[in-house]
Amino acid sequence: MADDSQKPDVSIVVVSFNTAGLTLQCLEKAQAYKGGLRCEVIVVDNASHDGSADMVADKFPQARLIRLSKNRGFAGGNNPGIRAATGRYVLLLNSDAFLVPGVLENTVAYMDANPGIGVLGCKLTNPDGSLQPSARMLPGPLNKILHISGLASRFPKSRFFGRIDFSWWDHSTPRSVGWVVGAFFMIRHVVVEQIGGLDERYFLYFEEIDFCRTARRAGWDVLFYPFASVVHLGGQSSAGTSERRSVSGSQLTGIRITSELRYYRKWFGPAPALLMAGIEISWNAVVWLRNLFRRSELGAFRRQEAAAMIGLIASTLVRNKLGAYKQPQEAGQ
Repeated sequence: MADDSQKPDVSIVVVSFNTAGLTLQCLEKAQAYKGGLRCEVIVVDNASHDGSADMVADKFPQARLIRLSKNRGFAGGNNPGIRAATGRYVLLLNSDAFLVPGVLENTVAYMDANPGIGVLGCKLTNPDGSLQPSARMLPGPLNKILHISGLASRFPKSRFFGRIDFSWWDHSTPRSVGWVVGAFFMIRHVVVEQIGGLDERYFLYFEEIDFCRTARRAGWDVLFYPFASVVHLGGQSSAGTSERRSVSGSQLTGIRITSELRYYRKWFGPAPALLMAGIEISWNAVVWLRNLFRRSELGAFRRQEAAAMIGLIASTLVRNKLGAYKQPQEAGQ
């Protein structure tokens, strides 16, 4: 067995799902900006039908390509890559996230110097350089209310209302946070050995939140690192789906609700999961009532939107039975 000096520094895991053009750019940037690090690249194709896998095989023969027979979502797509990784660090990198010079070297050096960090995220920026939410608090009832009511976005500079995404903060210093976004998600390999990979019971959404909570429970820190950034477009894989979206009743919204309920059921039990559903139902009921007598097109739209959301949440509760999760007893479960 090779010692650490012979291992790759970073195993870069990229999941592709109908994003051939973006995956090409992502892999080109990863190849160009690895600096002096030893890197291996693992691409997992989530049963794309746009030629993504063939493109990778043709243009990046040095990368390890794993072809899945069906779309297994974010967790199910990343886990085969995580299991194949041999590097000291495993970087989950979205296919629509592009490295810039120095980002890998800076983040690896910081984690090397701080062995208590289990998971690290960096700045995510839009193509115009503006900052995306990159460091977040763990979910809870108060944060749910602040988000769904719009108070968080209305008062982003407030320490209280802007707490969810730390929007009041200039993101200029390293900070221990609840969770970091999966577009750039660097994991110390020993953390994977200790707690395992992502929980595949989430198809999409909440996987990285769950992983960060599990890592923290196992004694590892989760850190936002400000001295590195990647350009992140966002939502490109989900945009590539062929699912038809209705008003608030899109498949993605249903998946988000399912994952949220499962998260609360897994970690806190059925009562908090029902509380979260109740908060969202109650807010949408308020929106429906506020617009009940408004005859404008906007009022009708808001009533329709709120009613659709209430129906979707209720049907998700019935269909999923709160995810039927057992609360974990050990950090690795």
